[in-house]
Amino acid sequence: MTAAATAYKSLYDQLLINTKAAVKKQNAQTLKKTLALLNYQRLNAIKSKEADKLIQINKDIKKANKETEDPQVEVDSILLEGLKVTKETPKNIKHIQDIANFLSYQRTYQELIERYNPGLTMTQEDKVRRTANRVGLDLPEDLK
Repeated sequence: MTAAATAYKSLYDQLLINTKAAVKKQNAQTLKKTLALLNYQRLNAIKSKEADKLIQINKDIKKANKETEDPQVEVDSILLEGLKVTKETPKNIKHIQDIANFLSYQRTYQELIERYNPGLTMTQEDKVRRTANRVGLDLPEDLK
């Protein structure tokens, strides 16, 4: 494999990893919203004693949980076309390798920031739960 092909493969791999992580995060947020809506509809169906609607909502909840498994993603082809160069000079190949390295390092940096500063990406509910836990209290089940 030539140096240019290796550089492009490395860039493609890094773009794929970053795209997959972004899609997973977006899917998790969408699932959370969907489950909140379905649970609200479920409570309304229980109050109004609509058994058929309740059964359908329970099926929708199970379906929503299954759909958020490992996403199948592809790298944007327009982005890859924009990064291809006509001349495979050492300078251009080095530039592609630098972009791939930057993506890798940026992802590692973000993981470390999240690991050592967990409060940055935590929701308000999680912060309250952890604060209560720190002083020896447990939140009631209906708040969790």
